[in-house]
Amino acid sequence: MSVVKSILMVIGAIALYYMVLLQIQYGITTKVISEMFAPTLHPDAMEKVYIPMMNRLLDTKDITIASTVRVLVDKDLSNEDIEEAMESVAIERSIRSVGMLPLSEMVELQTGEKQRYLKIYQYCSPRTAMQMVEYSDAFSAYLPCRLAVLEDKQGQKWIYTLDMNPMIYGSAPLPPELLKKATAVQDIINAIQQAGATGEF
Repeated sequence: MSVVKSILMVIGAIALYYMVLLQIQYGITTKVISEMFAPTLHPDAMEKVYIPMMNRLLDTKDITIASTVRVLVDKDLSNEDIEEAMESVAIERSIRSVGMLPLSEMVELQTGEKQRYLKIYQYCSPRTAMQMVEYSDAFSAYLPCRLAVLEDKQGQKWIYTLDMNPMIYGSAPLPPELLKKATAVQDIINAIQQAGATGEF
């Protein structure tokens, strides 16, 4: 029993050391540390949001990469193919297309210089959007859902969108009906993104 007690004391001392180190080095508060042991957030918050995001952030040193989802577009697809596939899935899934922003084209017209392709597509489910805002005004900053078709510096196209997991799983659990609607919108945006990347719809 004394051996077990000694081991537990050593483990406790090591845990205390790292807690103090985290507080000193990174300013991590007692609230954050206590959350690790007695969660008040969504049960999947650490697994689906904070650990993956922290790993991506540490790997890339770029919070924009850590907080987005991107998929590689089939190199044989034209810009028109991508757009047709995305818009077809949006119509099929009954989400409203609420605007497109041809950024690279706009800059080319302003400067007369060729730009890498960049076009933003915006989608919204109005009823779900209003329910999310009724739950929290801050959700308005996530509206509407956006996907960006971007040509990288090597000429390959990608489709980017915000990672919706922080909104869905990153805080206290959403009410069940709202969670159902939010995950449904996430599924639709993922489907639009995949359709644009593969040209299949």
